[in-house]
Amino acid sequence: MPPPTPLSPPELSYLFTSLSLSPPIRPDLRAATQFRPIIAECSFLPHCNGSSRICMTEAGECIVGIKAEVEKDTTSKYATVVEREKWIEISVEVAGGGASGPGSGVGVGGISGAGGAAGRDEGDGGAAVWLKEGLLAGGAAGWSILDQLVISKGWHWKLYIDVLLLTPTSHPSPLLLSTAVNMALDSTYMPKLTSPHDVDDIPTFSDDWAISVPLYDPSSFPRPPMSLPVIAIGDNVFLDPSVAEVAAAEVGLVVTITLTDSAGSCDIVGVRGMEVGRGGGKEGERKGINRKLLRKMVTACVTEAGEVIKGLGEATHKQMFRA
Repeated sequence: MPPPTPLSPPELSYLFTSLSLSPPIRPDLRAATQFRPIIAECSFLPHCNGSSRICMTEAGECIVGIKAEVEKDTTSKYATVVEREKWIEISVEVAGGGASGPGSGVGVGGISGAGGAAGRDEGDGGAAVWLKEGLLAGGAAGWSILDQLVISKGWHWKLYIDVLLLTPTSHPSPLLLSTAVNMALDSTYMPKLTSPHDVDDIPTFSDDWAISVPLYDPSSFPRPPMSLPVIAIGDNVFLDPSVAEVAAAEVGLVVTITLTDSAGSCDIVGVRGMEVGRGGGKEGERKGINRKLLRKMVTACVTEAGEVIKGLGEATHKQMFRA
């Protein structure tokens, strides 16, 4: 289903026309690759290893809390890939949505089937699913967050990532959710291991939080992934589209990328389709996407998002207790 919008057909037609111009005119006068302002806060939830709060114009507010607990490997030898993927559990809940069961809940950015409080990682295309897929994809040189969760022989950390969307619209942007998770992961710290790494006994940790270890070292790469919505109308490409722009779009994608160096270079770790409106066509008509336009949309994300992720990381580190 196309994203819900309060605009009438004539208003959508007018918006489609203005976005098809060269140069295009967006309703809020942003440039085609300009992001909306973001208010970000981290490490404010007690009893959490990491947390964040993100507010975006129109998109609403998102709160993320990350907790970690020590868990024993299910096998005596190295855990399999399937077993390791269970080390991360993600829950996405929309306030007031009343979602429950697999694949239910409010669609996030047109990626239908956002997992509710009881949905967890279930439901094809759910928000928890694509979020976890991007997190597990890693980045350059085969880096994986799962390697960071290994504590010692036979023991690992299990991460619980709980996401709460407080949003005035039933169609929140994937950027809101992924930005909040990105910042929460970047602010996640684990207690320092004090027992030997190669011993099978239960690991012990220091109770001095001042010497805790970051899940993502600030000086290392890649950084936590971020998912960016991008739409196309004609040959024009727009980053961080509003709900009305998504309804008027012809093609939509959600591109998941990760920062790979301090210069702002990015790696693509995932691409998903995003449900959009019918653009300037009639009911039931859809425009396809050619390779040239697909490349233009993905390139825009990779080119412009590096500075956003870099700036978000710098803001996170300034707010941390170590700063």
